[in-house]
Amino acid sequence: MIINDKKNFTEIISKVLEGTGYSNIKRHDNQTDISAQKDDLRYIFRCRYDIDAVGVKSIEEFSKAYGGHDKLVYVTNSSFVPAAKNFADLNKIELWDRNVIDRIYIGVRDKISDEAEPEKKSHGFLIILAILIVLGGAFLAWKFLLS
Repeated sequence: MIINDKKNFTEIISKVLEGTGYSNIKRHDNQTDISAQKDDLRYIFRCRYDIDAVGVKSIEEFSKAYGGHDKLVYVTNSSFVPAAKNFADLNKIELWDRNVIDRIYIGVRDKISDEAEPEKKSHGFLIILAILIVLGGAFLAWKFLLS
């Protein structure tokens, strides 16, 4: 799954969480945070769409803001700088980068609807319509030539 839409990033992550068995999934006011429950634990997910690797400052701010929850998970479509990974390890914060999201998505893609991803349009209807028009025209031409 290639995530390339900042507007739907948190929505896509919500669907992935639903497919992996999380419950009580709620998006919060800032639209980048999701709370959910799984295995009697309270989770907070920070969803950040970014073109650059996430730095340690972002992980520290997330930790300070939500330290009272059972599990903190920082999710990005990008990656994490080494200092952010070290801080997260020391503070038991899970980090999900684009590779982790892809692996999780592969396991649940059949369980969730993919409305957030752009649909591939099928031109089958137009092809059939064009064939019918050509056949209809040929039939009319044949009918008039025999008359």
